[in-house]
Amino acid sequence: MFKAKIIIILLLILAAFLRIYNLANNPPAAYGDETSFAWNAWNILKTGTDEYGTPIPLQFRAFDDYKAPIPVYLLVPVIKFLGLNTFAIRLPVAIVSVFTILIMFLLVKELLGEKIGLIAAFLLTISPWHMHLSRGYFESTLALFFLILGIYFFILSKKRAIYLFLACMSFALTLYTYFTPRIMLIIFIPFLLFWGRIWLSQIKKKVLFCLICLFIILIPLIYASFFEKGLSRINKLTTLRSEQITRSVNQDIFPYLYEKNIYIHKVFHNKYFYWIKEISTSYLEHFSINFWYLTGDNSLRYFLGNMGMFYLLELPFLILGIYFLFRNFRHVFYLLLGWLLIAPIPASISGRPFAVRSLSMLPAGLTFSAAGIYFFLKLVKQITNLKILLAFLFMCSFVYYFVRYHVEYPVYAATWWGWENKAAIDLATKEADNYDQIFISSFYSGTDLAFGFYNAVDPSEYRKIKSNPIILADNRKFFKFGKFYIGSFDINDNNRLNSGIIPSRSLYIARPEEIPSAEVIRAPDDGRILFYVYRTN
Repeated sequence: MFKAKIIIILLLILAAFLRIYNLANNPPAAYGDETSFAWNAWNILKTGTDEYGTPIPLQFRAFDDYKAPIPVYLLVPVIKFLGLNTFAIRLPVAIVSVFTILIMFLLVKELLGEKIGLIAAFLLTISPWHMHLSRGYFESTLALFFLILGIYFFILSKKRAIYLFLACMSFALTLYTYFTPRIMLIIFIPFLLFWGRIWLSQIKKKVLFCLICLFIILIPLIYASFFEKGLSRINKLTTLRSEQITRSVNQDIFPYLYEKNIYIHKVFHNKYFYWIKEISTSYLEHFSINFWYLTGDNSLRYFLGNMGMFYLLELPFLILGIYFLFRNFRHVFYLLLGWLLIAPIPASISGRPFAVRSLSMLPAGLTFSAAGIYFFLKLVKQITNLKILLAFLFMCSFVYYFVRYHVEYPVYAATWWGWENKAAIDLATKEADNYDQIFISSFYSGTDLAFGFYNAVDPSEYRKIKSNPIILADNRKFFKFGKFYIGSFDINDNNRLNSGIIPSRSLYIARPEEIPSAEVIRAPDDGRILFYVYRTN
């Protein structure tokens, strides 16, 4: 037991280093959702309202996607003590992700024993999927902690009924943290109750009491979801998917054949049939070798690209683990299998395999792999060289990810994180003392919010500026923050450039469609021009 404590402490220290090292600079900028969470927390801290003036809201309108409350309120005390900056907003997720490893160890230890628990904790510590989503402000990483905690308490309820109440509270926190579990837990909680029916049947009244408490706690969330646009994020995703499916249906209907076989086409070419087909395809893709072990999520904000969500080395151990648990821990096998099968359902509704929305698959997959490694080590316990080889291969896999993430990723994924706005704002701030006016093009999405975030603009002042833009040449609207102006002159020809539209002693950071200038800001990955820079005397 003492040895296990030392190992888990060392793993937590390693996990903290991997998740906090250079956190302010990699990822290379704060992307839209990060600045939105931070900005709303900043508004709550300074004014007691969200960015739209709503006092202490249960959900945050943000980009009209109505974000869950816990990620915002969690940031308020952090920003109060550390200020409004990139490191401060990412630190809570990094810390919570470290505690997730501890809870993962405790859960697997309870299910399968201490040794497999330690292996599972180790795999989560160096998991590329978990590390990546622990270094940005992702709600899914916070929700994963509460989800695993809820399952852990549920397992403990076998010993003491009070843990069932704690499990319900953890699941409630999961639902108040991220929208995807709202779909998953509708299926997963009944599955858990069925899986644990033997011991739960002995405490039926307490089970009913806990479920009633869970329902009562969720009433505000249910009300907000159905009557205050709380489902808007899901509705946007499903609407987009529905439009894609409608186009597919229309493309697959051949007019001549439709006239001849109208009933056949109605059966095989309709939205319902295509919905089932598309969701089934997306669901199965979540279990593909490509997604798990080869290419992963191709969105460079949410993963590296061209690398699986799990290390390829884990594949044989996953297979071994499935066999080992089925043979020796059948009841646990069914729990993990149900978890794994239910987890990607919400992500499948919205589309392709998506690292953020399917993150809840990770613990179950890692536990199978951990059991496989344990089984393998038992088989080769007398062959030291094989153990050394396994350790070496895991080290190589980890080093490959670590080097790619810290050396290459900040370059080729920079613009996926909104680096273009940060680069323009950094230049503007650096040159502030040299010019009377500084103009920053609003060509890229969220420039004004990024400016407010990086400069910790007072929220009340920000709202006044946003509601009262000033009018400059040619009726161009700009948001004026002191000497900084957010907007565009749209200098499309030399006559316009030479007409003096840019005031004297000004710096204008212009969009790439305007007249070329000698000075430019280029993208770090391919060198494409992001901004032209004009300076006037």
